Amino acid sequence: MPWKQDRNMNRGKVYLIGAGPGSPDLISLRGLRALRSADSVLVDRLVPRTVLCDLEIAADEKVVEWLGDKTPTWSQARINGWLVSQARRGRTVARLKGGDPFVFGQAEEETDYLFKWGISWEAIPGPSSFSAAPTAAGFPLTRRNQGRSFAVVTARMAGGETVSRYPKADSLVILMGAAAMESVVDALAADGWPFDTPAAVIERGTLHWERRVESSLGQLADDSRRARVASPACILVGDAAVPLEAVRSRPTVLFTGLDPTNFRDLGNLLHWPALELVPNGRSRLWFQRTFNENFGGRFDGLIFTDKLGVASFFEELDRQRLDARSLMDIRIAAIGSATRRLGEHGLRPDAVFEPDDTERIREWSEDLAGGRALLVEGTHPSRRLRESLGIHGVEVIHLTLNRVIPNRRLGRTLPDHDVIYFVSPSGVRAYGSAYGVGAFRGEVWCLGEDTQRVLAEHGVGASIVAADHQLASVDLISA
Repeated sequence: MPWKQDRNMNRGKVYLIGAGPGSPDLISLRGLRALRSADSVLVDRLVPRTVLCDLEIAADEKVVEWLGDKTPTWSQARINGWLVSQARRGRTVARLKGGDPFVFGQAEEETDYLFKWGISWEAIPGPSSFSAAPTAAGFPLTRRNQGRSFAVVTARMAGGETVSRYPKADSLVILMGAAAMESVVDALAADGWPFDTPAAVIERGTLHWERRVESSLGQLADDSRRARVASPACILVGDAAVPLEAVRSRPTVLFTGLDPTNFRDLGNLLHWPALELVPNGRSRLWFQRTFNENFGGRFDGLIFTDKLGVASFFEELDRQRLDARSLMDIRIAAIGSATRRLGEHGLRPDAVFEPDDTERIREWSEDLAGGRALLVEGTHPSRRLRESLGIHGVEVIHLTLNRVIPNRRLGRTLPDHDVIYFVSPSGVRAYGSAYGVGAFRGEVWCLGEDTQRVLAEHGVGASIVAADHQLASVDLISA
């Protein structure tokens, strides 16, 4: 066929980006770069609503459409038309899809339509949930001496009809089957799979509110119903439904903090956050006014206590069309984990210390010569650090750009777990309010004495257990 090359350089480009199974830190580097460069973004309904915020991408600077918000639901024809209309305006367009663009999606229809209109496009792969969810949960799809093959299939056809015949393999990975569990079991049994075949379900793999159910094929539908499994979920049947022995030997930990990154070594983590972040409107308004009134002239030092504080600070700075150059005359300090995030914004702190490093705090305070410092925190005021700086003659103004509220999704049936882990008193109160004493059945671990004390007030004995690589600033949370 003759090759057609569009030479209209005024037209934009469309990126079909695989966002992965849901957790924002699983998107590829290429996908992240394309998403950041985009003028217009169309987000799939299965992609978490917080994805742009989690990736520190300012949504208010882009044209963003969320398919999950559309009533009535956008047809494929309308999606195709939107992509073309944005690109024909000369815009860079990101079509952000769950998983991989070409695994059980409509990317082919979109690329065909873009080609028809002469629009340049590029597909950027992402981890599909069929492999990412089992891998993250410790269920290998293949093993050296058994389970040498697997097949991936959907439980429903394009029109919604359930599948009656499944491929032959050592293991099956079945997507879109949570609402058709009994039909799946019946079809597999009719096809010769024994009822005692290992089976498992992973709901919302890699995401908040993940749930895992291990069962047998004969009991899978009943066990899933009791656990109230819902979509999206990945069904495993066969050898792949047997987790690693190393996974079985670790406790399943229901983690209630905001960020599980540094706590994954505690066990098999299920992230059910007790709290959620909302912008602190008053603090952000103060921030805007302060920067408009000569920020550098009002503060001699700037201290970042955690990565969330760094992200929120630069998000607000970006809203005002400013960047790190606005801080060139200010001495900057960072607490442990905040250091890495500052580097992402082109900053190298003058000092790095931990909250209890009194000697380094004294040295930094002396450099300020009794000046004024702004203490930037993600959520909770860092009382200990503020008091330590004050002892050494620094006037401290603390800025908390976010606040936490009880997570509005609490109340759903808790998943099976061996241990529940709390990182803050406010998290304990949120779970106590949502679940009563039922939240504290079984073993309870916590971070810090303040959290342990509030658990004791609820009549719960808890062990203080710290992760090996926990954020240095987490123990400052005392709200």
